[in-house]
Amino acid sequence: MRAVHESIEGPFAIGEDLAVYGHITQGATLREGVKLILHGTIAGDLIIEPGSRAIIHGTVAGRIYNHGGRVEMFGMADSVENLSPEAATIIDAAAHILRGRRVEHVR
Repeated sequence: MRAVHESIEGPFAIGEDLAVYGHITQGATLREGVKLILHGTIAGDLIIEPGSRAIIHGTVAGRIYNHGGRVEMFGMADSVENLSPEAATIIDAAAHILRGRRVEHVR
C-alpha cells in the first residue's frame, strides 16, 4: 500500500491500494478491488465501486456513494448511501454523519 501525504488534484480515480494523509480536491472514485485508508480529507464526494474497501478515519466533505463495496466509517462525511444490495457500510458510534441518512440499498 502506498502512502500519500500531499495534495492530489481531483477528481481522482484511485486505482491502487492507497493510504491518504493529505488532501484530495474535487472528490474521488475508489476503483473495483482497491483499498483506501483515509486519514486526510476528500473535498467532494467519494464513489465506492463494487468489491472495493474504504476505511475512513478522516473527512469526506461530501457524500459517500457505495455501489457494492465495503465502507468502514470512523471519521466524518455529509452522508453515506448504499446504492446496491451488495454494499456494506459500518458506521462507528464515534463517527459524524453531518446531513442525510444512511440508506441500506436502493433498487
